[in-house]
Amino acid sequence: MPRLDKAIIAAMLAALLGWPLSGCATKREDVPTSRPPVETTGGASEEAPTYKAPSSEAAASDDPAATSDESAATSDEPAATFPSPLVGIWESTGPGAALLVYKFDENGTYRHAGVLNQQRASGVFSFEIAVMGQAEADGETLILRPAAGTKTLRDPDSPSSSYRDRPMDDLSPERYAWRMADGMLKLTSDSGDTISYKRSG
Repeated sequence: MPRLDKAIIAAMLAALLGWPLSGCATKREDVPTSRPPVETTGGASEEAPTYKAPSSEAAASDDPAATSDESAATSDEPAATFPSPLVGIWESTGPGAALLVYKFDENGTYRHAGVLNQQRASGVFSFEIAVMGQAEADGETLILRPAAGTKTLRDPDSPSSSYRDRPMDDLSPERYAWRMADGMLKLTSDSGDTISYKRSG
């Protein structure tokens, strides 16, 4: 089955996310993300797994001095930091009709987008996912907690089944082992599947 060129998929992702990907200069802002399968190593299918969003609890007190003491104590606690090597935009590599992208910010917030395209005799089939959430790194473990997401399906063979920006019904946390190798980001799921990403921004 013929497949669309990767550059076309990248252009669609850039339009979806507003991020300039390799070979794309499209600029838009504030859109979520997609997640079809790409190159894997291991053989098992990927399992949805986890991020711990930092929780903030404000302790109410009638005693100003007590409140001041609590604030001072809190400020002395080291703040969790997100690993600087992960910060930026990462684009999946490898063959296939799918492209995945992650954007990690310094504070751990992330966006994730994925597009799966297939050229068919009746037209272009596409499936897109956009997700926004919070990420946390615990050593070599990366935990992602989706907060919101949408999915879009375009099926030229069944137009009535197509939909746009439908809310994600599965926002399960995801857990990966992460490492850097030759300038590439390697994310390995709990089931052993590994996807490589190159820096795109």
